[in-house]
Amino acid sequence: MNTLPMHRGSGHQADKFNGPILDREKLRKGTNVALLTAIGSVILVLAVKALYLAF
Repeated sequence: MNTLPMHRGSGHQADKFNGPILDREKLRKGTNVALLTAIGSVILVLAVKALYLAF
């Protein structure tokens, strides 16, 4: 009886290693936090400049 070798895992290379660095969901959340932080920083700087110019 012949048996075929079974390959485990998916065929996509990025899905084979599910470490914390390559975890897509954590990467997406981290990217969202970084973008919100950058936008918040710009808004804060603009608000401080507006207050400085007002006085």
